[in-house]
Formats: sequence, C-alpha cells, structure tokens
Amino acid sequence: SYWVCAFCVNQHAGICGGNPHNATDAVNGDPYSLCNCGLPKAFNDTEPVLNGNGPSIPCEMNKFDDMMHLLSAQNKHFAQVIAVDASFVLFSRAWCVAEIALA
Repeated sequence: SYWVCAFCVNQHAGICGGNPHNATDAVNGDPYSLCNCGLPKAFNDTEPVLNGNGPSIPCEMNKFDDMMHLLSAQNKHFAQVIAVDASFVLFSRAWCVAEIALA
C-alpha cells in the first residue's frame, strides 16, 4: 500500500482563508491572497477533539504521524519515496523535513 500525502491531505482547506503571519510570495513580494472557496476550516483545536483534549478529529493536517506509525507497524518493509523539485525547495519547508524524518 502507498501513502501519497498530496492526495490524502487537503491542506488548501486548512490554510486558504488566512495569512496570519503576512507571508509574501518569494518572487514578487506580494502578500499571499486569501481564498473565498467556502470550504470549512479545521485546525488542530477544531471540535470535536479526540478524548476531550486531544487533536481535532476533522482536521486533515494532524494525521501524518499516526498514519506513518500505523503503516510501518503493519508492514516491516514500509518505506517512503520522496519527489523533490530541482531546486530542493522541499527541504526549506519545516513540515516537509519533519515528515521525512518521521517516516
């Protein structure tokens, strides 16, 4: 079996409605525009939460660690394949490096 993060997690739904750190486009310096797609937003503290104080159940962005543990426990030959861009920008994204380290 395979875990393809890009197909499993709709990060757009969690990040498109806000830019709390006023992040800007690295090329033109413009602030990232917000989306009015209307998708419901679910963050790690969105109700309902697991066991009353755990991670949010509807949030899609907090499941990676659990999935890696589950997949590796079910298959001793579990491994990962990483698609990397030519400029290695992938390695400048903290969450990507964290996911690589965990898997």
